[in-house]
Amino acid sequence: MCPASLICWSEGCDAASELVSMIRAFEKRRGWIALAVVLLWPIAAFAADEAIEKQIFEASVQAMQAGKYTEAEAGFRRILKVDPGNVSALANLGILYSKTRRYTEAIDEYKKVLNIRPDQRETELNLGLAYLKQEDYTHALPYFRALHLEDAPNARVTMLLATCLMFTGRAAQGIEVLEPLTESDSADPAALYLIGLAYVQAAQKEKAKEAFARLFASGALPAQKNFLLGKAYADATDYTEAAGEFESVLAADPKFPEAHRELGKAYLGAHRDVDAEKELRHAIEADPQDGDAQYYLGAMLVQAGRNRDGLPYLENAERLIPDSWAVYFYMGKAKLLLGDASAAEPLLRKATVLNPDDSSSLYLLAKALKSEGQTQQAADAMHRVELLHASALNAERRALRDSGIVRDAGVETAQ
Repeated sequence: MCPASLICWSEGCDAASELVSMIRAFEKRRGWIALAVVLLWPIAAFAADEAIEKQIFEASVQAMQAGKYTEAEAGFRRILKVDPGNVSALANLGILYSKTRRYTEAIDEYKKVLNIRPDQRETELNLGLAYLKQEDYTHALPYFRALHLEDAPNARVTMLLATCLMFTGRAAQGIEVLEPLTESDSADPAALYLIGLAYVQAAQKEKAKEAFARLFASGALPAQKNFLLGKAYADATDYTEAAGEFESVLAADPKFPEAHRELGKAYLGAHRDVDAEKELRHAIEADPQDGDAQYYLGAMLVQAGRNRDGLPYLENAERLIPDSWAVYFYMGKAKLLLGDASAAEPLLRKATVLNPDDSSSLYLLAKALKSEGQTQQAADAMHRVELLHASALNAERRALRDSGIVRDAGVETAQ
């Protein structure tokens, strides 16, 4: 969910519900692969001298598995206070942070592990997953690429790599790595879904339809196929095609789960805001617990200058999807535009913590701080905005140079 561009079935059959669940998890968090890995990777062997430290470690692991995260974190921290380089405690603290959606903190812990033990492939995978959970495909990509080079037959790693390739503009490379997984008659449905998305992004629509047809070879209903195609077109930012598919879904089945929300999002992408608002309200009426629908409607209203109208939906979204930085961004923006800088400041600060690389949140935070008379903090925030802009410009220049489009793109060298 990105501030820059605002931006599912009802046949009553199990197949529809299962596929909706798969797509719901994939669409925004890409978590249908990631979560299983984070939870199932074996814990690194403990290597402490004192038996009492081993007891603390084992108790912390048990607490984490029981969902007692505060207790588990305190235990791991206690070990690290005595032994800062304890790889097992660091790795499991990273897992704990990932499980509690504190991905920035998880990344820090995983990097500490790899600085000590570069051969920890489980941690390298988890680090990539933490970036993936934040939709930071650029930073996740090198970890999955390295893992794939070492273990090309690993289907999970291959699909993670393909996901990052697709969402960093490398659909053709994504197709190339996915093809071996989709050649057999018993291909993994997840791989078929991914390669279908990649074909859409590569403008190979017939191959995309073929992949989705294989995915639904067991007798899927037309609404199911239209829904999946709509998702693929939306992921490829072809919102007009996406809207057409979702309209077909609702024509066939007006109660198809999540179809109103997805149609509303497609209308947003196609700049049909009036139609988008209507569909998102339908989605919320059908399911008040749909945090994404609440977010998209609230954000759309704020972008349209209807700040008071948007805030209730964003407050609902905060309760339903509390790990979304964009929710805090729009709440903070609305509060700031309504003249309540003191209420906007903690919301915008939360957005910058959840997404430190977003300059728009930092810019609004600087404005809120300045309004509150916190001149130095406002200046510090603006300095971070300038650094982010410079970094983005340098990355763009480097891409131009590396692609051969220009010989010298003015890339700054490291000092």
